[in-house]
Parts: sequence; structure tokens; C-alpha cells
Amino acid sequence: MKILLRRWNLAPWILLAALMVGCATQLAPLYDKAILDGITVANREAMTLFASASNGLVKESHGARADTYNKLIGSLDALEIQAKARPVPKTKNIVAVNTWLEKRGLPAVTDDEVPSATAIGKISATLKKMRDTDHKQGVSATEVQAFRNQVSIYMDQAITYESFLER
Repeated sequence: MKILLRRWNLAPWILLAALMVGCATQLAPLYDKAILDGITVANREAMTLFASASNGLVKESHGARADTYNKLIGSLDALEIQAKARPVPKTKNIVAVNTWLEKRGLPAVTDDEVPSATAIGKISATLKKMRDTDHKQGVSATEVQAFRNQVSIYMDQAITYESFLER
């Protein structure tokens, strides 16, 4: 009889645990395949631009790259808007998510900020700075590498976050 009572005393806890495991709490914006696909394409285009510029760029040939810069920056700006347009759910569990993100070098989620959108915006700003420098004076091979490194960091953050949402 005591064993039976012990089992019945555990029953509510087992039921509660089963219900909690079955509940899904949304902690981040919904996954949008179009955003991840867009970031992937922009990453390929940016890395192609950096590869073609690896020996440096002279001011006089900026006109040949202007359309490439503008297309890439415009695509990134559109992706940033798409990423920001998704609502971020409000939940008490956001602290746990932010701890997890920060351990991986990703920005924390706030009520008005989506980490991938922030990273995409910084990629765009970096490419705008490179475009403007290229137009004004050209860009040395060392500067190209510095711009590439900065874009790579932000691309990694954006791709990692959007890939995380897919799960």
C-alpha cells in the first residue's frame, strides 16, 4: 500500500513535468527562410567583392564597382527591414536566452532589437564606409582586409542567429 501511495504522490509531478516539456515558449522572432536565404546570398556577394579587391582598389576604377556596392548595400538594407519587421515575443525566459546568446558572442535580444537585424545593419554600414573610402581615395589591401574581417564577424552573427531560429 505504501508503494502505491508513493506512486500516486508522484503522479501529479510526473503529469506536471510532462505538460511542461510539451509546452513551447516562443523566445525569439519566427524563422523566415527568405531572410536566411537573403543573408546567404549577400554573404556570397560580399565575399566575392572582397576577393576581387584583395590587392587594393584605386580611386579611378571606383565607377566599375559602384553598382556592385549599391546592389549589395540595398539588399542588406532590405533584409534589415525584413528582420526588424518580425515581432519579438515578450517573455520572462528572455534572460535565459540572452545569457545563451552572450556566451556565443551574439547580441542580446531586447524588446525592439533583433540580433540579426542589428548585425545586418552593421554590415551595410561597413560596406557604405568602404564604398565611400573607395570613391574618395581608393582602398589599400590592408584596408580591404580590415573591412572584410568586420563584415565576416557581423555575417557570422546574422547567419548564426537566423539559423538558430530555424530549429
